[in-house]
Amino acid sequence: MEYVYPIVGLVAGMALVATSVFTAFIYTPTTASTVDTTITAFTGVTLQIGDFLAVSSATAIVFDLLATQLGVQYPLLVPFALGYILTHVIIYYSSLHITDVQSQPLDPDFNIRENPLQLITLSIPGALILLPAGNRRQRNR
Repeated sequence: MEYVYPIVGLVAGMALVATSVFTAFIYTPTTASTVDTTITAFTGVTLQIGDFLAVSSATAIVFDLLATQLGVQYPLLVPFALGYILTHVIIYYSSLHITDVQSQPLDPDFNIRENPLQLITLSIPGALILLPAGNRRQRNR
């Protein structure tokens, strides 16, 4: 029962990141209209809140398991600093990859059916770091 909140936070965070990536995948803002601004803000906010929830929940679970199962105790500053760094690095690289996904709207050479797991992979916090940035550009040549 003690892991209910972190697990719910992890699932909710991953769902928000998935929503952000899916929104970026299906809609590319092209103007400075209110709709484009709203969708861009929605994408950014869901990415940041989702990533924060997922990383902080995972950090809480890992450090609690280290303390209870292995008896390894760390000062509170260690999980805080690790979570802070991971959150910012993941958001930075995720934003770069979301921008890459949006850079070729309705690209006829891009077929999600070739690699349907790519969209699912984009939904996992931190997985955007693992996707090669040049992968999309190479297909367009």
